[in-house]
Amino acid sequence: MRLFYATDVHGSDRCFGKFVNAGKFYSADAVLLGGDLAGKAIVLLRECPGGYVARFIGRDVHVAEGDEADEMERKIANMGYYPYRCGPDEAAALADDADARARLFLRLITERVARWAALAEERLRPSGIPCLINAGNDDPTLIDDVLRDGGYVEFLEGRVVELPDGTEVASCGYANRTPWNCPRDIEEVDLERRLEEVASRVRAPERAIFNFHCPPHGTGIDQGPKLDDEMRMQTGAGGVEMHPVGSTACRGVIERYQPLLGLHGHLHESRGTFRLGRTLCINTGSEYSEGVLRGALIDIDEGKLKSHVLTTG
Repeated sequence: MRLFYATDVHGSDRCFGKFVNAGKFYSADAVLLGGDLAGKAIVLLRECPGGYVARFIGRDVHVAEGDEADEMERKIANMGYYPYRCGPDEAAALADDADARARLFLRLITERVARWAALAEERLRPSGIPCLINAGNDDPTLIDDVLRDGGYVEFLEGRVVELPDGTEVASCGYANRTPWNCPRDIEEVDLERRLEEVASRVRAPERAIFNFHCPPHGTGIDQGPKLDDEMRMQTGAGGVEMHPVGSTACRGVIERYQPLLGLHGHLHESRGTFRLGRTLCINTGSEYSEGVLRGALIDIDEGKLKSHVLTTG
């Protein structure tokens, strides 16, 4: 049984397209997306004479109505942002109303997730390749119902599901508290309760996959930048200073149950693998803003890990 795994696409149309195409490309029996589907921000395309102006990547970009504007929208979406065309009055109103901006942001997130679910069905149903998707700590809970109603997509949060060969996958997209207070950030004690609840339902842990968005603490695949009190990255002689920011609860549950695999994400800079006892833990990392899909190709044979390869495409 061959599984393709990726995570942390953060709104990137290009990365999600590559994810659904990976099933056929790698001859996978199933594809699994580990979480953090939501992008980071809206980019307004404000109407101006002859076209639009957008503040994008630190500068104002002017585009003409028609093909130029359409191409600009695609570029914005491929980098994980949400393009939104509006007139000067609406742009001004949004600038003055944080609640309106938040409502628009949630609407654009759910619309894109719904479109992605439809794309997954269009491309994967004909070949019968299952598409399993979970949320991550950055994702608002509004997307859960979108994915549950997504037709072909199997939404994973808090569930144990089976891959085509019967391998069980236990999933949790929540994470220990971050400085950004993301929608699914919770305290370690609450995270442990969630992880334990789903892990305890697995019939054969030694043959199972724990799809936990947050990586286990102190494993090298959970390195994040050190921040000062003003949320600025700390640097030293070797560049940005890093330290472990993964979950102690995640580590504890994996050490107790010793599943075949742990699939993780969350820390984009920490691509790699680590063994916790008999469990191979994988963080594929993420380069979503560059349109690069980081993934892992995993082969399982009769409940044993036959091979694993980190992929880039």
